[in-house]
Amino acid sequence: MTVLEIEQLVFFVELKNSVINIEGNQNIKLKFQNEILAGIWFESLLDLVETLSEFLIDTD
Repeated sequence: MTVLEIEQLVFFVELKNSVINIEGNQNIKLKFQNEILAGIWFESLLDLVETLSEFLIDTD
């Protein structure tokens, strides 16, 4: 299981096998066809979050 927590947005994303859980004000469960696809999507999300501040004008 891998977890990404984004404190400023008050939610976290969890990768567990072929399921990605997004938990915050609402909970979303994304069930992928297999673990590889879920892992690729999760890693893409990590890359986007890590570079987010480079593209924002203001991060109040």
